[in-house]
Amino acid sequence: MSLLVFWLYKFLIVPLAWLILQVLRPFISGKLREMIEDKNHGFYKMVHPGTEKLISLHRPLWIHAASGEIEYARPVIREFKKHHPDIPVLVTYSSPSAKKILESMHDVDMWAALPWDFDFLISAFIEKWKPRALLFSRTDVWPVLARVAKKKRLTTGLFSATFADNSSRLKGPSKFITKYAMNQLDEIHCVSEEDRRNLNSLGIKSKIVVSGDTRFDQVFHRLENPKPLKNELMPSTDDFVLIAGSTWPEDEAILIPALAKLKRDGLKIIIAPHETTPAHLEKLEKQFTEAGLPFVLYSKSTEWPVGSILLIDQIGILAELYTWADLAFIGGSFKKQVHSVMEALAAGLPVMVGPYHHNNREALFYQKKNFSSGMIVQIVHSSEDIMVLVDRMRKKALEFPHIKEEIRSEIGKNKNSTQRVLSSFF
Repeated sequence: MSLLVFWLYKFLIVPLAWLILQVLRPFISGKLREMIEDKNHGFYKMVHPGTEKLISLHRPLWIHAASGEIEYARPVIREFKKHHPDIPVLVTYSSPSAKKILESMHDVDMWAALPWDFDFLISAFIEKWKPRALLFSRTDVWPVLARVAKKKRLTTGLFSATFADNSSRLKGPSKFITKYAMNQLDEIHCVSEEDRRNLNSLGIKSKIVVSGDTRFDQVFHRLENPKPLKNELMPSTDDFVLIAGSTWPEDEAILIPALAKLKRDGLKIIIAPHETTPAHLEKLEKQFTEAGLPFVLYSKSTEWPVGSILLIDQIGILAELYTWADLAFIGGSFKKQVHSVMEALAAGLPVMVGPYHHNNREALFYQKKNFSSGMIVQIVHSSEDIMVLVDRMRKKALEFPHIKEEIRSEIGKNKNSTQRVLSSFF
């Protein structure tokens, strides 16, 4: 059945999807249009111009990631380059959203749009760049790509792989495509035993091991190499700091009434919205004023009074801000799906998430793990829940001053997945 579904995918679904996208391309805009054109033109970028021949001569390590999955590849690339500085790294992406991330990655020698999933295009790409191995990050294993790589005897693998019970890749016709694609790989490195069990249920013949999640190594690397913050705003050890990270308007509609009712003696609040557009910031400022909440802007302030909100009006420093806090609320969880809880947990924070958190493995897993005074991740459904939990945690922080150290120690058990992955291939 898997082979039959693969033939349908290869000879019907992919050509038909390609044709439809080509016909509609003049009427499409945004990232989808950019994706089509990147693939059509074989877009690639050399980090060091003029090194095309050197890339193929030295046979690069090829890593493929859809988009944000590049974050799981960062530590793999960094560790690989540490031990093999003379071997180039080539990264392909599916979504143009990845370009912004790739621009900041100095360990990557070349990055490119992944060709359409046709035999002849994949074969031409491999013959041109002559990679020594192909590693897929997280999820984005394309069946024809995996099949052609196997035929050309490329070492192939998938790392930080996740296959939750509710994954669409394990259901319906998709499970046959998943089975076929996975069976083209030499090794699959799963995040957890649950992932391995779910893959085994499909009858996967490739080697499957549990190596953990490389994203944790990236998070800890970031904490060990922090971006600078404004020291004059750093809270004192006597302050209890609540941080709301990557919030959306749906989150803020629940948070702001709770903050307005909280007793704010000794309490400092950080709100780092997901979008820092002028329109969104102005709306937040108006909401704070109407709720009677004093606030200061991060970029314009040299003082942060107790009882007030520090509104973060720039991006890229949230991981560092978590180290200032004692309790975190993670945004997106009252909207559609929660953002990553990893950075807050790695900083040692108890975490609150709203009802829409089932997309996040760590949010689910760490509900089952306790620290001195309760669950590491706790679910809130209303403003009242937030108020109760903040008040409770302020008291618990006095009773159990080592909560953050205890959580950091627990989350630290997730380190070194990167080394386990690379040791299997190199």
